[in-house]
Amino acid sequence: MYSSNLTFQLQCYLLPPYFAAYHRRECQFTAGGKTSLLDYTILHVIDDMDVCSYDKHNKQVVVKESWIEMYFQLTLTLLSRNDTKSDKNHTLQFFMGCEVDNDIDIGHSIQFAMDGEDFMKIDDQNDDWTVMKPEAEPFKSLAESNFGSKIRDKAMKKFCFHMMRKILQYSSMKENGKFPVLLGPGVTVPRHDAPDGRVMFNCTATGFYPRSIQLHWEKDGQLGVWGQESSSGTLPNADSTLYLQISLELPPGDSETDYTCVVEHRTLQTPAVYPVPEKTTVQRPWVMTLSVLTVIVRVLSCAEAFITWKKKKKTGIRVMRGGKTNSARAR
Repeated sequence: MYSSNLTFQLQCYLLPPYFAAYHRRECQFTAGGKTSLLDYTILHVIDDMDVCSYDKHNKQVVVKESWIEMYFQLTLTLLSRNDTKSDKNHTLQFFMGCEVDNDIDIGHSIQFAMDGEDFMKIDDQNDDWTVMKPEAEPFKSLAESNFGSKIRDKAMKKFCFHMMRKILQYSSMKENGKFPVLLGPGVTVPRHDAPDGRVMFNCTATGFYPRSIQLHWEKDGQLGVWGQESSSGTLPNADSTLYLQISLELPPGDSETDYTCVVEHRTLQTPAVYPVPEKTTVQRPWVMTLSVLTVIVRVLSCAEAFITWKKKKKTGIRVMRGGKTNSARAR
């Protein structure tokens, strides 16, 4: 009953063969139905990389997670006992996450959601189930029983911690794989000057892998709090690489100089330092307008003089000294 298809897992998880100390695995299982599973989907993520998904109606890949199906089946049955709307289908979601650091199991968490709303949860910091909906009370009793505790312990140890280590151990690069062993970040540091004198610097690192990266601001080579700082947090790109942006807003009157963005990543032997750009000198609008008008007037003056000269040359009229004219036709 509690079996898993390791071959399926290893085929789906095309992860690069690096063995960093810290890894995190997250799994989301979604089931829908009344007393039977009409729909069933799985999404697995390791270190912020979407590594596999499965849909019950898509038979190209077969997954055997019978312990999850049994858990869902039992939960749906319990929920339907007090459900007066017998024709209603429920959607049950199960989130499982675990973290490891080398050979140490750091922590884990489990959370259930019912029909799009938080249902109940538990983590290693608080070993008691927290109920968010009254309907979860019957299920809480089952989850806290010896039977429920054994299922949870087995699921976390075998299907989260142990399975993640196996995936990382046996994964290898395919010829058409997405990543080399490591990908370094591309970094840009633009600036924005607000009309009220505030200055905003954005330090953006993108396209890197693995996840672990450090970005921080320095002034004159020193750490400190120089203004209002914010961070986007590490986010996935469309190609499954990662992205992180930190921002620094300086108040009006700040020197705006000697600031740098410092980046640390596994691909860098030493921290990379990126100075912020200086303020560009921009001419005032009326000065630029006046310059353009001057050029236009000069061009028109030259054009008028040229046209006048062409007309005089065509008629044969020449201007002589003293203001007298002489026609080439008069002989």
